Amino acid sequence: MSYCPDCGVEIGTAPACPLCDAKNPKVQAKAEMECDEETGARAASADFLGAASKSEHFTPQESRKIVWEVLSVAFSIAIGSLLAINILVAGRLTWSLYPVATFVFIWVVSTSFLVMRRAPKLRLLLAAAAPLLYLLALGAFTGDFSWAWRLAVPIAIFSEIVCSGIALMILGAKRKGLNIFAYALVGVALICVGVEIFVDLYFHGVIRLTWSAITALALIPIASFLHSWVNAVY
Repeated sequence: MSYCPDCGVEIGTAPACPLCDAKNPKVQAKAEMECDEETGARAASADFLGAASKSEHFTPQESRKIVWEVLSVAFSIAIGSLLAINILVAGRLTWSLYPVATFVFIWVVSTSFLVMRRAPKLRLLLAAAAPLLYLLALGAFTGDFSWAWRLAVPIAIFSEIVCSGIALMILGAKRKGLNIFAYALVGVALICVGVEIFVDLYFHGVIRLTWSAITALALIPIASFLHSWVNAVY
């Protein structure tokens, strides 16, 4: 039974004395104990979650490095398996060279974008050279460099130049909206024309624009409309 510490009146479980309004010491002590236990539990939970979050949280650079490491291990396993199977079945390297070259190409491009962000010039150089080296490797595997050197590599270089120009236009645009799609459509039209030019020169020695001209005539007006609409709205 609880009594008021000031006037001695029996107050039971009341939080305060009804006569002098003095606080019930037992109720107050119990409330403080529950509060301390709850605070301690929250602190322990916060410490645990904090430690867990610290152990599981990675910076963007660390995340990219982890992805690159996983890709490197996975590609190494795949390349080793393909080479081993090819040698065991055929006794020499034949068909496995094509997927292996593809894996190496993907790994080189991934490396340039995932772990070489502090060297932007070297990263862009590696990303630009990787497709060319890949096509030349395929030409070497097929035993015929002519299609790779005279057709595939020029198309790849032209496409990279066009994509770089479109990217610079997008980055330099003061307003970014549907005009980005307009730039992309112009890039597609130019690449189509370039592809047909190189194909005609390789197979016929004469340029005869047909399907690429139709594609360009269909895309350029759409691109002009989108670009003009953005300028009119903004």
